[in-house]
Amino acid sequence: MAIRRSNEAVASLAATLSAQPLALPVFDPHVHFFAYARGDYYWLKQQGPPFWPQKRFIQRDFSRADLILGDGWVIKGVAHIEAGFDNQHPGRELSWLQEQDFQGPAISYAAIDQAPEQFAVSLELLKSPLLRGIRDITEESEGKRLLSPNVGQNLAHLATQGLLFEAQFSLCEPELAAAVVAHAKANPRLNIVINHAGLVTPDTWDAWVAGLILCAACDNIYLKCCGWEITYPDGDVNWQQKVIRTAISQLGYRRVMLASNFPLCLFNTSYEELWQDYQAMGLPHFSALACANAQRLYSTETQIPGA
Repeated sequence: MAIRRSNEAVASLAATLSAQPLALPVFDPHVHFFAYARGDYYWLKQQGPPFWPQKRFIQRDFSRADLILGDGWVIKGVAHIEAGFDNQHPGRELSWLQEQDFQGPAISYAAIDQAPEQFAVSLELLKSPLLRGIRDITEESEGKRLLSPNVGQNLAHLATQGLLFEAQFSLCEPELAAAVVAHAKANPRLNIVINHAGLVTPDTWDAWVAGLILCAACDNIYLKCCGWEITYPDGDVNWQQKVIRTAISQLGYRRVMLASNFPLCLFNTSYEELWQDYQAMGLPHFSALACANAQRLYSTETQIPGA
């Protein structure tokens, strides 16, 4: 009788667990943590550009504990993207992250157009178990730096180190899009991740789609969909969905990732509401877009593309 009751209890528990919906996994590939009083963060100060009125809402410390998702979600991991802690000595940010027991991965900073010899030295100074790649913001007038003859050699060196390149530029600018695609073709073992959906706006839509079509031929170019609050603050979830679905149609769902740009996403919405909005879009292959694609790309266990 005792064995029968035990079996019945196990069966009852199994039925209860199977009736509960599985938590949706998230691997957020674009978050920023701040040590506001300790770092430089020149862009975050009220007196400096960019002159966003909402900056005052994020002028404080942020950590992994601030990433709050409710029931039905589970955060499998996040990628920390450099946030200007100290661009003169970017290794300090990696050291601070390690002090916080952050397990990685992390994207640091190095100027992609510097002389190749200096670029190699810059990477040596970033040695850290957290390091997964580098980002260099080349927006607006800085975009021309992507056209430097040094970029090709530096990206090739990144590839030999098994590191990826976070490209934050306007995919709507044909010359820059063509340059990034050429570098991707020249370095097939280098993964390039375009940040903030390539900075698309309604005014640049056609040029952006043309840039996406160029990227489609390169399996090593990925797109992170986030940064809505800075690229087109007036856009709603319908705009976001249009961008995401168009990216999927051109690149395929395996090369598109959903992300938050936390804490800047707080300009428009909460962290949880952002992910709820993504889920409500009814996107195909949601678990890949929200977790699996980023988890695979940002893994520090297999850094060499194709390995």
